[in-house]
Amino acid sequence: MSEPITHVLLIEDNPIDILLIRELLSKRKKTVYFVEAVNNLKSGLTFLQKEKPDVVLLDLFLPDSQGIKTFDTLYAQRLDIPIIVSTAHEDENAALLAVNNGAQDYLLKGNITSALLSRSIKYAIERKKAENKITYLALYDTLTDLPNRRLFFDRLSQAFSRAHRYQTKVGLMFIDLNKFKAINDNYGHEMGDYVLQTVGTRIKCAVRETDTAARLGGDEFGIILQDIKDESDTNAIAIKVINAIKKEYRVKEYVFNIGASIGLSFYPTDGKDENDLLNRADKAMYLVKKSGNNGYCFCSSDTVSYV
Repeated sequence: MSEPITHVLLIEDNPIDILLIRELLSKRKKTVYFVEAVNNLKSGLTFLQKEKPDVVLLDLFLPDSQGIKTFDTLYAQRLDIPIIVSTAHEDENAALLAVNNGAQDYLLKGNITSALLSRSIKYAIERKKAENKITYLALYDTLTDLPNRRLFFDRLSQAFSRAHRYQTKVGLMFIDLNKFKAINDNYGHEMGDYVLQTVGTRIKCAVRETDTAARLGGDEFGIILQDIKDESDTNAIAIKVINAIKKEYRVKEYVFNIGASIGLSFYPTDGKDENDLLNRADKAMYLVKKSGNNGYCFCSSDTVSYV
């Protein structure tokens, strides 16, 4: 049985400390450590754009960044990777502040042993896994694996900021499934859950990578459309989403057909905050829903476009 390999990114500018870390980790028998070392924060950030190590060992005082700013800059880029900070005794307060800001642990130079370093890495990785799981449960819908309502509103707020900065628009697409209730009523929630999972996958595949698809609750979904220059650009996306949803759903010997009613609103023309935009998209969706057909409607118009 091969020994497990732990990939470590070491961001450290002192050649002696780099050699020491490599030597201390090489003494461990039960785990093989592969250490990639860079000597400044910029190089560390560049590395993390291409690779995903198991853990980062970060010196807080580097040629291009000093103190807690070093950690905060790195943490903002890769929140999903555990970070252990290291510093000299006289800078321990900076290390403690880094832990308060999200670092998994800190080490004081001069006091690092092979066992201490190995244990710190192991615990940091396990703690981060637990932390990521808690974050996932708080921000994602466990049935469809899409962002939930909370994360949807957070990303909507971020999209507003981006639109304001680049003078573009944000589209909000509110989706309610047609004929879904009958599946739950006649075939049970297990069958309904399967359909919802499939809908989530189809919606995600139908939108652009820059957009956010989310499950808002029950059989309601939302999509944030970023960098919209003209509202008519969303027609093709709405049609693509509806066509994806209304394809047949096959489960064992059963075949289901559902559809979608979609309402659209836009920031900043239709609303100045998240609730305004969602409420206006909801009202537009209801116009489509009353017809009983698959289609979409802009909140600025009473005209429903059927698909």
